Amino acid sequence: MRGTRLPLRLVVVAVILSCLSPAELPGENRPLKVGLVMAKTGLATREEAPVLDAARLAVDLINTSGGIKGRTVELLVFDSASTPIGAKSAAQKAVSSGASCIIGAFRSSHSLAMVPVADRASIPMISPASTNPEVTKGSPYAFRVCFVDSFQGAVMAGFASRELKAKSAVVIFNCNEDYSMTLARVFVDRFRELGGSILWEGSYTGNATDFKEILARVRDLSPDVVYNPGYARDSGLFIGQAQAMGVKAVFLGADGWDQEIFPYAGGTIENAYSTTHWHKDVPFKANERFKEAYRKRFGAFRVDNIRVPLTYDAIMLFADAARRARSLDGAAIREALATTRGFHGATGDITMGPDRTPVGKEASIMRSQGGSWRFHKAFSPP
Repeated sequence: MRGTRLPLRLVVVAVILSCLSPAELPGENRPLKVGLVMAKTGLATREEAPVLDAARLAVDLINTSGGIKGRTVELLVFDSASTPIGAKSAAQKAVSSGASCIIGAFRSSHSLAMVPVADRASIPMISPASTNPEVTKGSPYAFRVCFVDSFQGAVMAGFASRELKAKSAVVIFNCNEDYSMTLARVFVDRFRELGGSILWEGSYTGNATDFKEILARVRDLSPDVVYNPGYARDSGLFIGQAQAMGVKAVFLGADGWDQEIFPYAGGTIENAYSTTHWHKDVPFKANERFKEAYRKRFGAFRVDNIRVPLTYDAIMLFADAARRARSLDGAAIREALATTRGFHGATGDITMGPDRTPVGKEASIMRSQGGSWRFHKAFSPP
């Protein structure tokens, strides 16, 4: 059988295209670039290093499912050097490299430095884990997939009232940390709205180690719950001393209560509750798909860093928006991101609110048992 000859002009075009670099390809054939801003050097390197696997996994899944409007996605990684100025420089490099979207940063101070860069370039940036509300207020191009700090306070107040049936609470916060004070204020307001009584609001400094005077008053007040949205060291010492003094209340906290809280508490915490963004056992279908894909790619699933599924969700959310967008320019993708409704992520369903922060997203309630955190349930503020 005789072969079919291509016209000479088509052969020439094919040869030329095969010699072009990706940057020189016609627009419809050029890879769609996504810039990931993360710490490759500096103090945040260890905590952010695992997000690279999540980003690569998301990009691979996007490409194997047909890409975006027929174009493949190319991941570019830029070092924030663990500083705000480094993050700003990394964002500028992402823009110069032709990125259609910036994923990052992970610390709020880093993201705040990047916002003006994304704004001037008119390309969206999606922070996986920056919880400061100010991050998305500076530009219509700034988005996030995590919930903000104040959301956790409302979630825990609702959980205490509706699930634990608490009628009274004492709130103790770290007066050196905006994080702790914000959560405390929101919890107080929401718990009262739900009919609960705040018996006392107390505070301590961040370097405190002796809480006996505070705890003597807590014991006398005998509240149903004690909300202490601190960090592992201060909250751990607080709870350990409280239990030694016979305080019977249920202890409540936020995502600052990571696994490191148990050594500070002397391993004594049982049946305390905290809020966080994700746990490997959350019963979301998208989380099961994420874990299955992760095991297939890397051989096992040993993820205990919430930045990993949040990074995965940020990139998959970008792909969803870009596929829905009227075109692949920054403004069109931004518009599609802003109108996201019911996107199923590994960390929960995402519907963007007017400040480009997810609304109605469920938090994971964790329960302390046997010296570790166990998933209790997904919960939204009533």
